[in-house]
Amino acid sequence: MSGNTEEAGIRMLTEGELISGVVEKHNRFLEEYRKEFKELDSRLTQFEEDAKTAKISRTRMAERKEVLTEKRQQYYHQAEGLLEKELFPKLDTVTADKIKEDIKKLKGQIEPEEEQKFKDSFMEHLQELVREEGVGESILLQTRARMEDARTSNLELKEITESEKQLEEDDGNKNSEISKNKPQHKWLSSKIKSHEEALSYWEKQKV
Repeated sequence: MSGNTEEAGIRMLTEGELISGVVEKHNRFLEEYRKEFKELDSRLTQFEEDAKTAKISRTRMAERKEVLTEKRQQYYHQAEGLLEKELFPKLDTVTADKIKEDIKKLKGQIEPEEEQKFKDSFMEHLQELVREEGVGESILLQTRARMEDARTSNLELKEITESEKQLEEDDGNKNSEISKNKPQHKWLSSKIKSHEEALSYWEKQKV
């Protein structure tokens, strides 16, 4: 039988050669799987790091928004306090109440652009009253400064809100990528472990 095999040009592989072939096969698979796993693992790690960074950013943004909201209210409160002290005593109740109502509207949650228009209109009317009542111009300057500070706070609030929306969108994309790639990451990890165990077994058989 052996003679017939040799005559046909077929040589039976030795046990050592068979084992070497199996070892080579496992090494080849391991090389491919490890390369893909490394690339995928790097991407997922980056996504997860980005998610942590985004979480920290959101926390800081929320804290900053809280500070700005409070500061904005304080600026308007200061402006109203100035007017109550310097101007209101010279005005009739209806006019004073109208000014208070306007300040209340300014203090509300409005867009910075709308706030600017309303503030300009308010200051124009206030300027007329100040001149009519003979109150010093400094009250105008101080009131305008406080209201401008309030609007600046509102501008920053708007910027933060827009940044938060962008963060949410980016987070959604990253979470989608993580969910999509996690199964493949897990599968590759399992395959690598399986081939490593098999390789370890066959390497021992060579001894």
